[in-house]
Amino acid sequence: MEEGQILGRRVAAALVDAGVILVLLVLIASLFGNDELSNRSLWAETQGGPRVVFFLLTFAYFFGSELVWAQTVGKRLLGLRVVRADGSKAGGGPVFIRNLVRLVDWLPALYIVGAVAVFATGERRQRLGDLAAGTRVVSVTAPEPPEQPPPTAEDVLASVLR
Repeated sequence: MEEGQILGRRVAAALVDAGVILVLLVLIASLFGNDELSNRSLWAETQGGPRVVFFLLTFAYFFGSELVWAQTVGKRLLGLRVVRADGSKAGGGPVFIRNLVRLVDWLPALYIVGAVAVFATGERRQRLGDLAAGTRVVSVTAPEPPEQPPPTAEDVLASVLR
């Protein structure tokens, strides 16, 4: 698959994941937020403890989904997954590092540092978290057809008698 297509799908997947994170922010603001600040913004409502909960749950969303399925909701919908640089399954360490560095990728806002890194890495199209963790995002390939079960004794006998 062409790298430009994967990049476009990565951006779309990031937008889907941003929607998931926005829902998380709304839930935390409504459950734990400061109602006195509700005339300002959801972000203002989540000062202090609720904001810490938001960041921890956001990290848990990315880390947990990429550790278990190698995909977030956005990546799953767009047919992408996270793998090690050699194409093998990314384990807990690389997924943890990848998502810890996401905080830097987000700076100053909206993945600007991450976007610069993606364009600076040429055809590899890796953000800082991928570079630090030795991971990359790839297109999900079509699953291989399941292997045929071994023939039964009746199948063998029938083929011999033909």
